[in-house]
Amino acid sequence: MVAVSAPIITARGSLGYPGIVAGIYDELGIGAIIDRCVPKTRHHHLTPGQAVKAMTLNSRGFVERRLYLFQEFFTTISVETLLGDGVTLDHLTDDCMGRTLDAIAEYGPTKLFNEIVVSTALQTELGTELIHVDTTNFSVYGDYDPDFNCSSISITKGFPRDGRWDLNRFVYGLATNQVGILLFMQTFPGNKSDKQSISP
Repeated sequence: MVAVSAPIITARGSLGYPGIVAGIYDELGIGAIIDRCVPKTRHHHLTPGQAVKAMTLNSRGFVERRLYLFQEFFTTISVETLLGDGVTLDHLTDDCMGRTLDAIAEYGPTKLFNEIVVSTALQTELGTELIHVDTTNFSVYGDYDPDFNCSSISITKGFPRDGRWDLNRFVYGLATNQVGILLFMQTFPGNKSDKQSISP
């Protein structure tokens, strides 16, 4: 298993799960991989790797808030200890996070994820003795732009597992190793069957 060397205990006490997550993130070098793939091009203080680290910590319990409220999650924890020397709450702006997400979208989320997996998970003793592949589909509803076009996802009528033939949907495919560590993920159009998406 990964040995966490980042500080989890500070003078203020335990950092709890944010400290554990931050330690593993640093030990695996995920931030450096992201910075290599998605270089910093704007004036923000945080690198893309630090911004993704902040979003990873945020995703552990603050996921239903608007992006402009992002900073609120970090008001009670040590930002500098978790994200790096010199990082303050003022650096965690919605503009920084939004621009980082835009850069990742341009690079390709699946491509970036695969880079991280190849450089981290596949290099550990966990390896890939077995690979489990499966898909699920999600229905979407509400008002949205019918001309919406995104290269990473196609929302259309498909084969509903929830019986909602009236709703558009998309398919989400995952591949994990024998202990459940995610190795690959990809979105498919809502009408993509398992036979088309995961068959050899």
